[in-house]
Amino acid sequence: MYPFKAPEKWDVHTHTTLSPDTYHLLEKYASSYADFVRVRAHAVKPCCAQLVNGKGEVLRVIEDDAYNPTTRVAACKQSGVTVQVLSPTPMMIPDFVDNETHASDICKILNDDNLRLVEKFPERFVALGAVPMRHPKRAIQELQRLKALGARGVEINSNIDGKDLDSEEFFPVFEAANDLDMGIFIHPWGGFMFPRETKLAGRMKATRNWRPWLTAMPLETALAFDSLTRGQVHQRLPGLRVLYAHGGGAFPTLLGRLEHGSYCRPDLFGESCKQNLWNTIEECGVFSDTLTHNPWALKMLTEVLGSSRMALGSDYPYPLGEVDPFDAKTLEDPKQNKCPYSQTKNIYPGHMTEHLPTGPADQDKAWEHFNWLPRSNADGERELPTLSETQKENILYKTAKRWLGL
Repeated sequence: MYPFKAPEKWDVHTHTTLSPDTYHLLEKYASSYADFVRVRAHAVKPCCAQLVNGKGEVLRVIEDDAYNPTTRVAACKQSGVTVQVLSPTPMMIPDFVDNETHASDICKILNDDNLRLVEKFPERFVALGAVPMRHPKRAIQELQRLKALGARGVEINSNIDGKDLDSEEFFPVFEAANDLDMGIFIHPWGGFMFPRETKLAGRMKATRNWRPWLTAMPLETALAFDSLTRGQVHQRLPGLRVLYAHGGGAFPTLLGRLEHGSYCRPDLFGESCKQNLWNTIEECGVFSDTLTHNPWALKMLTEVLGSSRMALGSDYPYPLGEVDPFDAKTLEDPKQNKCPYSQTKNIYPGHMTEHLPTGPADQDKAWEHFNWLPRSNADGERELPTLSETQKENILYKTAKRWLGL
């Protein structure tokens, strides 16, 4: 049958924010940390809220699908998603907080607010928490608390306030996650997205083609992968299940280069060059979501990782995710931006996986759902890559459960 419909559809990459109910609860931290973000109810739009930093500046307006479980369930029904895995919005993880009590308390408030959605709809949501990685003992305590509360893992950023993830101080946290059978979701944030060096910062401004999100995020994820492999965290903890966001960022395309570099110059790698990266991926718990925005990149990912290491991810509810911001009739988004194409992409979670062909007979039908892609390249007519039904089942729900230890 085309399109392919699995009995379940799990979305492993969705984000939540704090709810407006936590705004005053977090007030005592706002004056201490300029980067601290709270959520305030919108004064005139009841279905919206404002992200406010420690200076009182409004960073952006969000809709209630970021924190309202009923709104999210309605969106799930519309796109056929049976279960969402809920992760904190990366900027809310308090990696910048140097006071261990503050960082720990902020994580608890963030996590309890996230678990609130699971409590209301336990059949629809699974929660990932945040831990104060800068303070490993407190991070382990929060891991243990999250496990007791039913969370299935944690989300961490691609670096911890500028430190790579293979810094030895973080290893006990990964070890504890492994012992507790908790999954790890690595999401890019900081680092090359917001560099401090003046000239580079000028090149990475968000107003310059949205560069921090479009080019620096994939690089940050690749750096996280490089840290956990060359830092031998994966090899020391082969059972630790780590899922990398956005189709693994840049690391799947760089894998051959990363491996060949250690082959050519083993003197620059020390003991880590003895670990072949291809074998590391095969033998350790390396996973990714499917958020590549490119059917050929998605197919390449199945060749690098295999579909049993790939899980559907949409980045819901944010605009860079696999949710079409444009109305199919008006060709406008909620901000009245005009769609740059003559027709909308009409994408939704699972779009590429469900609509890619399983064989030649489905090619023409599949192309109808990829209207923004040219059907030819410099060599002439091209075909969409195929996925088998087994691969689609893995991507749509089986791998998610495997990664979460369910």
